[in-house]
Amino acid sequence: MRQLRIERLILTGQVTEQCILYSALDAYVRHFQVIVPPDAVAHIDADLGKAALRMMECNMAAELTPTAKCLG
Repeated sequence: MRQLRIERLILTGQVTEQCILYSALDAYVRHFQVIVPPDAVAHIDADLGKAALRMMECNMAAELTPTAKCLG
């Protein structure tokens, strides 16, 4: 991704508390800007999903931005 000069990743998909969380951590330690649209991720457990979003925001400087704002 660095060869393509990608600096920001927008993460969407399933299992917020697992796949999205671990992908966000992987991107964070590689110094990518991480954006997660809460309306474009799905959780298995609602409480864990909310906790994962909060962890990404607080611990990984992830930006939680609605999908509509990501597309603009």
